[in-house]
Amino acid sequence: MARTPPTPVRRMLGAAAGRATDTLGSLIGAAARAVDRRLDALGLAPPPLDLPSGVRDDLRAFFGHTIDPSEVTIRRGHVPGVPHPRAFALPGLIYLGVDAGIVRAGGGGDQQLRATPTLVHELVHVWQGRVVGPRYVVVALVEQALMGRRAYDWRAVLDRASHDRAPLDRVPWMFPVEAHAQLVCDAYARRHGFTRLPVDAGHDREPRAVEEVLAGLRAGRAPTLRARAV
Repeated sequence: MARTPPTPVRRMLGAAAGRATDTLGSLIGAAARAVDRRLDALGLAPPPLDLPSGVRDDLRAFFGHTIDPSEVTIRRGHVPGVPHPRAFALPGLIYLGVDAGIVRAGGGGDQQLRATPTLVHELVHVWQGRVVGPRYVVVALVEQALMGRRAYDWRAVLDRASHDRAPLDRVPWMFPVEAHAQLVCDAYARRHGFTRLPVDAGHDREPRAVEEVLAGLRAGRAPTLRARAV
């Protein structure tokens, strides 16, 4: 079913909700950074990840220089006392959990040091904070709470979008936060040989959608779903 354009009232309500969510996301991010600084002062924070210059340059090229990874505090480990294995990102701060952050990709003879796909996923969240706004923190938490691992399934998002027949002049709908980060992460993983490109003739729209999202990433443009991308 095609999505109808939002009415002026819905736009006003949506804008107000967006501002409130941005405020909440900013507060969460500020609190997390304050805790991180305190842990660091006490010598309890995990050690920072020092990205080699080649890895930094590689990431800047991949993101089209829309973010600078050297401006992000990246911690190799988890919050003390909270041994959560998964990585997470808040504005300006990444905790990698059990992920190494840097490895040798090894695909196709490539032995160059690369950022791990997990680090790229978290850097996309940092990108979202700067391009979409700090609301991404709240949206991501809600997506994870409601959908669990399904929140990361960008192919399912494309499947839903393929049934949206709205004309291109209508307001496009936003790509979900976690699905967007995972799509970019998977594209990076394929590019550098972390994973193989699956043979799936039924998903010939995927390359177009992926390139659309990556082009938006490099241009600093909020990710949306349009008919031409799916």
